[in-house]
Amino acid sequence: MTGSMRRGRHRTLACVAPAVVAVALAGAMACPRAAAAPAKERVPSTDSSPAFKALKKQALTVARSGAPALRQEILARLAAYDTAEAIELVEKVGLSTKESAVRGAARAALAVHRDDTAFAGRLVDNIVRELRGGNVEAAADMAAVLLGTEPGLAPGPLQEWLDGEAAGAAGGPRLCWAVATAAAARGGADDVAVLAGLARLKLFTTDFPFRRGVVRALIAIHRIEGVEALVAILAGLGGEARADVVAYLAHVTGVNFGTDAAGWRKWLEEHRDGLVMPAARPDYPPPTTPLLAAADSADPAYYGIPLYADRVVFVVDTSGSMEENGRLDTAKRELESALFTLPADAAFTIVAYADTAVAWESRLVTADDEAKKRAAAFVRGLRPRGQTATGDALALAFSFDTEAVYLLSDGRPTTGRVSEPAQIVRLVADANKSRRVSLHTIGIAPDPGLAEFLAVLARANFGLFRRVDD
Repeated sequence: MTGSMRRGRHRTLACVAPAVVAVALAGAMACPRAAAAPAKERVPSTDSSPAFKALKKQALTVARSGAPALRQEILARLAAYDTAEAIELVEKVGLSTKESAVRGAARAALAVHRDDTAFAGRLVDNIVRELRGGNVEAAADMAAVLLGTEPGLAPGPLQEWLDGEAAGAAGGPRLCWAVATAAAARGGADDVAVLAGLARLKLFTTDFPFRRGVVRALIAIHRIEGVEALVAILAGLGGEARADVVAYLAHVTGVNFGTDAAGWRKWLEEHRDGLVMPAARPDYPPPTTPLLAAADSADPAYYGIPLYADRVVFVVDTSGSMEENGRLDTAKRELESALFTLPADAAFTIVAYADTAVAWESRLVTADDEAKKRAAAFVRGLRPRGQTATGDALALAFSFDTEAVYLLSDGRPTTGRVSEPAQIVRLVADANKSRRVSLHTIGIAPDPGLAEFLAVLARANFGLFRRVDD
């Protein structure tokens, strides 16, 4: 991934992103699914054959009033036909219902032909039609059939359409979000393949919220196939989505290779058959310890928290209490050290706050040597004085196009436009639903109230809380 791609502005898709957030954080519950129909001999007939005409009549009747069992039976029979009319009948019989088993049977009926290029092209036409008609769920079910094709195959008609014509239109990203949400909710092995298909799209590379949504959906499915998929995409993964992958892999394996994709791949090859997945956690992320930097890792870190983000904002408390026990001097050394470990294609800025919040630069700056030296000089010049306007500092930090914010403080909010901790948590979490920015918090010798505030703030915003004693 190029630096320019990493720093590409995210597209806010507030209308659909919260659904994926909820699925990824809460953990997906598998819905009932219909097993694929046994392989049948393809019927060598056209739409005008007596056999198909009879089946069409039954299908239209069932589409109007048929029970779920009848719909599934008709769908299994329609799987034997690869005509455009058969696709439309599958839509009418199986994709317009809320019955999850019937929708599963419809996907199975379509999947019989997914490697047929002509069939795939017709299915894409139907997807476009459904999107234009506002039926995103039906379009997502059809898209899942094609995206579930084995990884490694040449891009098919759907991927070409999503990467091309649909990329700049709202319908394309909206469809991708809907596919990811539905796949995470179903939670099966073939849904892992669907999410892996989404990871091959340009949208996955260029759109940070979507990239993180797909990764966390793979995590929420919590299957060995998902572990394999995460290892497969780690090497090409940029930004905070890497933190999600590393944390989860460390959680399920008990080892930590950081961002070393080759190390993870070798370990999985050797231990795959003996790997026992721990019980699914409805409150993912998993325990915070795995998020800490790997013991022998060369990955950059700040207070032990990996600096995986391509775009990062450091927020430093410079209130009067930070003078106690040389806290600010220590924090300045830690931050200066972290700055010089940032990769050259990362982008960053610094927010210092006491009574008010001030940014070192009004935009994110590429982390070249000159920028790091200027930032270090700014950090060395910070002095402790005043109160603690944490809410103002976070508002300023989130005004940047960032993937991660690192907040350091030794005291609860005491001033600013909003100073009540619970209100700050609520406002930040609400604003961050579609952006999916990681908010990591570091408490310096925190009292119980500050520790609770910082821990809740991090947990509500994809982050980690670290306690650091004097």
